[in-house]
Amino acid sequence: MSFNTDISSKLESSRNTLRKIARNDNTEFSKQSILNDMEKFVKMVNTMDETVLVPSRLMNLPQEGDDDPFSLFAMLNDLKTELLWAGDVEDHGDRARRVSDLSDTESDASSAAGDSGIEGEDERESAARAAASCRRHLQGLRHSLRQLTAAAAHLTRSYQEEVGAPV
Repeated sequence: MSFNTDISSKLESSRNTLRKIARNDNTEFSKQSILNDMEKFVKMVNTMDETVLVPSRLMNLPQEGDDDPFSLFAMLNDLKTELLWAGDVEDHGDRARRVSDLSDTESDASSAAGDSGIEGEDERESAARAAASCRRHLQGLRHSLRQLTAAAAHLTRSYQEEVGAPV
C-alpha cells in the first residue's frame, strides 16, 4: 500500500506543479528546462505581437531565404497557440478549448501500460527505452524552441527597424 500512496502523492504534486505553471504562479525553472524554453518562446512571440502593430507591413521587409516575414509571423503565432492549447482551439480569439474525449486517452494509456509491444520484454527495459526516447525528443524540442525564439526576436527587430521604432 505504501507504494500506491507514494505514487498518489507524487502524482498530486505533479498536478499541483502543472496547475501553477498553467496559472503562471511565478514558478522558476532551471535554465536548461524545457519549461524555461517554452516560457521564453511564448514571451518573445507575445512581444513580437505587441511590437508588430500592422502585420501587413512585414510584407515590405526584405525576404531572407524561403520564408517571407509575414508567413514567419503567422507561423510563430500558430505555433504559440498550438503549444499553449495543444491544437484544441475552436476560436483563436477567445482561446477557448474544446472538451477532449477522455475515454480515448484513457484507453490509449491503459493499452500502453499493459503491452510493451515486444513479447517477453521486461517492463524496466521498455521504460528505460521510452525514457531515452523522451530525453532525445526533449533535447530536440529545446533546440527548436530556441531557434523559434531567436526567429521571433529577429522578426521583431527587423520590424522595428523598418517602421523606425526604437530598438
